[in-house]
Amino acid sequence: MSPDCRFTVCLGLGTSASPAGLVCDPASGRYELAEAVNVEVAAGRIVRRPGMIRLSDTGFADLFSDGPNLYGVRDGGLWHIPDQGGPRLLRDGLTPGARMAFVAVGGTVYFANGHETGRIRDGVATDWKSAGAYPGPDRSGRYVPPPAGHLLAAFAGRIFLACGSLVRFTEGAGLLEWVDSLAGFLPPATGRVRLLAPVTGGLFIGDDAGVVFAAGTDPKTMAFARVCPAPPLPGSEVLLPAGRREAVAGRDLCGDAVLWAAPDGLYCGLASGRVSRLAAANIPAACAVAVADHGRYRLYCSE
Repeated sequence: MSPDCRFTVCLGLGTSASPAGLVCDPASGRYELAEAVNVEVAAGRIVRRPGMIRLSDTGFADLFSDGPNLYGVRDGGLWHIPDQGGPRLLRDGLTPGARMAFVAVGGTVYFANGHETGRIRDGVATDWKSAGAYPGPDRSGRYVPPPAGHLLAAFAGRIFLACGSLVRFTEGAGLLEWVDSLAGFLPPATGRVRLLAPVTGGLFIGDDAGVVFAAGTDPKTMAFARVCPAPPLPGSEVLLPAGRREAVAGRDLCGDAVLWAAPDGLYCGLASGRVSRLAAANIPAACAVAVADHGRYRLYCSE
């Protein structure tokens, strides 16, 4: 039986015009490359050069990642987009043009677009409802599956759903497949809910009249105060969990924070419910998409 040959020390790109002239020493594990594409050699190891690769020839909207997985919407369908291989259709028949909202709780991703709703578990998209009956007294049938909200947020063991001008919420104790159809909602907003952003101390709820902070973790005892008069741009919010950033625009965060845009500038909301305008700007947009990366808040607007 021939002995195994292990090449463990890369010397980089060889200079010989002939492959026979390249270093290839099984005894020491040293070798040279005849060709190197999008890789670098660091301390004898080959590593992929940072950059971008094309995953699909067709674009996706409403991208969302729960960490290990990436999802997006295209052609009325919900897709899983892997880092290798082609995208995989999880669900079709979605309302065209309806913006998809996602939220991850544990190992499950919940999604809704104002018309359809569902959840993804173990790579499979199913209906967002329980297979059994409500696990408690319910003689009148008041506990029903969550409606198809247009915004989603996970907070205090529940999922909050913006449905038009109402913010609905699932039952506590992890009963995320049920809402109280008679009393499971917060006070109505002014117009359509534009922002639904959780922090440790409560929820920021944006509407046509500005932003309200719902302080507390129990929907029955939350205290509501309007903390910003400017209506936020839908889709402009970015959540900054505690520890991700120490400061924004030179201001200490001291915990969770939320960034969003309004027609008159950029705003920051803290876990205490306090809101401050970070920058004044004229942003004549109807909706937006925002990300925070490399210490910057990036806003992409559309009229």
